[in-house]
This record gives sequence, structure tokens and C-alpha cells, in this order.
Amino acid sequence: MHSYQDALDIATNKMQTGEMTADQANVYIVQLMGVRVISNKLPASVRKALNAAVKIGELGHIKKEGLKPEVYHHKNARGNALAIREREMRNAMQAVGNVCGSQNIKW
Repeated sequence: MHSYQDALDIATNKMQTGEMTADQANVYIVQLMGVRVISNKLPASVRKALNAAVKIGELGHIKKEGLKPEVYHHKNARGNALAIREREMRNAMQAVGNVCGSQNIKW
């Protein structure tokens, strides 16, 4: 698995040489990273490309649920995606607890 910056650099190089389009590059980045957590809004074109890849089976997708974030993942990395998603949820719960005063909240 690659970091986001490494994956972005690889995809950018392939786009500059004409090997892939921007839509293909977005899918390729997720494939290289293994798991991509979506914590902010995505541009419509990026979301459309990722969802198209999910429909044809290139990527997997787990919808947002409560504090658990939305995740796109490589088709063979579902277990890792679920673990990362759970970790992100626990981090969010801890942040809320720190703001509210964790001595009064029991998880």
C-alpha cells in the first residue's frame, strides 16, 4: 500500500504521459492506497468515477454510518477497510469525549 502522496504522484505521472484520464487516476489512487477514508465532501466528478468503479467491481464501498466514515477500498481490502473505519469512529468518539469532559462519559 502507498501513502496518498505517493499514489497521487504515480497517478499524476501516468496522466501526464497520457496513460490514463483523471477519472481513472482517482480509481487508481484508491487501488494503490488500499483504503481511502472519505471525511469531507468529494467533487461530483470524483464521486461519480469512484461509484462507477464500484459498480463494475474494481473497488468496494462502505457507506457512512453514524460516526463511522464512508470508505472506498481495493476489492481485496474489505477487512482492512472495516478496521480503519472502526478506528476512525473510535477517534471521533474520543474527540467528542474530550470536548464534553470524558470523566462523565463512559463508552
